[in-house]
Amino acid sequence: MKKKVLIMGGSYFIGKKIVDVFCENKYNVFTLNRGTKKQDYENVYNLICDRNDSEQMEKVLSKYKFNIVVDVSALNKAQAEILFKSLNKQELESFVFISSSAVYDVDNLVFPFKENDSLKENAYWTSYGQHKIEAENYYTNNFKNSFTDIIILRPPYVYGENNYAQRESFIFDHICKDRPIIISSPKTYLQFIYTTDLANIIIELLKTKKQNISIFNVGNKKPVTIKEWIEYCAEVVGKEAKIIEYDYKTKGRKERDFFPFFDYSNVLDTSKINCIYSEETDFMIGLKNSYDWYLENRDSIPFKENIIHNEDEIFRELEINGIK
Repeated sequence: MKKKVLIMGGSYFIGKKIVDVFCENKYNVFTLNRGTKKQDYENVYNLICDRNDSEQMEKVLSKYKFNIVVDVSALNKAQAEILFKSLNKQELESFVFISSSAVYDVDNLVFPFKENDSLKENAYWTSYGQHKIEAENYYTNNFKNSFTDIIILRPPYVYGENNYAQRESFIFDHICKDRPIIISSPKTYLQFIYTTDLANIIIELLKTKKQNISIFNVGNKKPVTIKEWIEYCAEVVGKEAKIIEYDYKTKGRKERDFFPFFDYSNVLDTSKINCIYSEETDFMIGLKNSYDWYLENRDSIPFKENIIHNEDEIFRELEINGIK
């Protein structure tokens, strides 16, 4: 009999790819979301519900017994608690929570960050990281010593098709339009994971004998500098990128005013997960797939007007003319 899996979210980016991979592996897949985006699947059951509504969640989920739950969309303890209390856990073998590298106390740590490093709200991710910590703690405290294994995954930056966040698409768009890319430090390191690799890791961990509570950093084995990342994107596009280094701190600006990443090396130690699953998509192949998706969808990607405005101000400040 097929195992029954509930994927919280499942209609955008990471969740969508996780649905794809679970379907490929012959699971009986359910998704739960608000139903604002039309489902593309024939064999996936979509439960329409607002996860913030405890009464609605209990009503919808009380009818089902899942073997596996993958929570892609929880942002805080309140959402975690509503889901936990709404689930019928009689047959729940494994619970997977997609957390984030934002949980680490990066202000006081040296990268690469390890799973047992200290967690704390930091200056970059602020409340987002703190809320993820609280969600992690809620799940581990409530699943420990139970029939259900809890798996927490902490990815760095996720990339791939269907990524409407202004990251790789931001760079592709600038290169295609011959628009300079403003960066803070060319030597800051970034670490990525391709959506398919993240989904495959989940599948592999579900096959592996685990402890009751398992926490894994997940990401590509090799980080890249900001400059290298842009150059890889440029190679995929087939055009040279125009890169401008800018000392934003002396100008009273923040790095996210003009660039999609924070100015710190977000790099994880992934040796623990690599002992279980070490395969990863070639970075250039992943970027090529991302670029192909961008070309098909660029008219529907909402590039932020305030970022463009900030860039234009910086271009004028630096006396750079002829910008598109």
